[in-house]
Amino acid sequence: MRYLVFILICFCSCQTTTAQNESDSIKEDRQFQELLKKVEENTQASAKVQAEASKKQTQIVTETVSKIITLKEENKDLKIELNEVKVKLDSVSSDTIYQFELLPITYLSNNKKVQR
Repeated sequence: MRYLVFILICFCSCQTTTAQNESDSIKEDRQFQELLKKVEENTQASAKVQAEASKKQTQIVTETVSKIITLKEENKDLKIELNEVKVKLDSVSSDTIYQFELLPITYLSNNKKVQR
């Protein structure tokens, strides 16, 4: 009888231990599935943010290029206008004995004086 009780106790304890292990593995599987779900959500959110950032970057680059082109054209127009004013000043006869000449900007580079 003792042997029977001993076998019964061992059998019951083995079943509870096995059931606990399955329970632990199920918990681990559930946690793993939750982690996979979070990774998928993060991936989708990252893709959305990346798409929005790409659109914004394209917009900024387009605006900057447009602004640079506009400023180059304005700079060119101002240089032309300034050179025209210099030509007019050079052509005006002066009342002084000394004759002066204003050189166009294109002859000057890096703030160096042009000597003649």
